[in-house]
Amino acid sequence: MRLLASVFILLFCLGASSFAVDDNEPVTLMGTIVKWRYPKSQFNGAAMSDAKNMDASEKRTAPSIMLKTTMTTEDSVEDVLKFYQVLLKRDPKIDDKLGDKAEAGRSVIFSDESDGRPFAFHIISVNTSTASTTLTITRGVDETETRITWKRYLQLQVGG
Repeated sequence: MRLLASVFILLFCLGASSFAVDDNEPVTLMGTIVKWRYPKSQFNGAAMSDAKNMDASEKRTAPSIMLKTTMTTEDSVEDVLKFYQVLLKRDPKIDDKLGDKAEAGRSVIFSDESDGRPFAFHIISVNTSTASTTLTITRGVDETETRITWKRYLQLQVGG
């Protein structure tokens, strides 16, 4: 535990938010978030942390990180959903922008959980073999902003 704390302190002191997913691309918190940012949205905090990928005995199984932020916009939930439907359509240029390899498999699931609730509540799940991204899009009836909560799990590659 002390070693883990020392590693995080060292990373923080070194500028903290840069890890490698593969040999070519370092992962940075803001560098990753801007790829997923809804246009002209406001950021309301962001964080990168250890994703604690462990087996049932709490032994680490794979180095991994979790990135997260919340964005807000005055645009409607429908406009936000349209943006992400276009962004997440398979296209080699867009895949590269998001950091996904065009040849890699990926699933994208849009889910509307608004039924019976007094607010709009949508979840977008994007999964590959080494990454999982969740966008939760909400807006209350009397609210003036749409909230986009973004979380991304990345499994890191270690070694050569």
